[in-house]
Amino acid sequence: MAQFCGKWELTSSDANFEEYMKVVGVTEDMTKLALAVLTTGSKLVQQISRDGTQWTVRVITKEGEKVDVYEEGKPTDVSTLDGRKVTVVYTLEGDELVEIQKGNGFESRNVRKVKGDSLTMTLTANNSVTCVRTYKKV
Repeated sequence: MAQFCGKWELTSSDANFEEYMKVVGVTEDMTKLALAVLTTGSKLVQQISRDGTQWTVRVITKEGEKVDVYEEGKPTDVSTLDGRKVTVVYTLEGDELVEIQKGNGFESRNVRKVKGDSLTMTLTANNSVTCVRTYKKV
């Protein structure tokens, strides 16, 4: 699924992003910081690469960067940008790259889909709050 590979810069994020962060357990202080560094205009970039069944996701913000490596279909324990411990599983489902993230009291289904030079990421926490974020290939 080469269409997911490359650098993607955030171009839009709907109003539910703040509510989504609350549902997945981001603290109020960290939410304020996240709204400054993880929203439109912040130059947030996701760099995605694949080697066989191994995915590497590098998140680059003006505060720094974080790199995680995932074996497709296998649970991986990682820390979020704000330090929370979560277990993540990446799978390909048709033309979608699906990330299931489980943490303390929540489950989030994060679906990436590419159309041309646009990547849409739909984040749904606990089947209740959905946020759509759009990226352009750079």
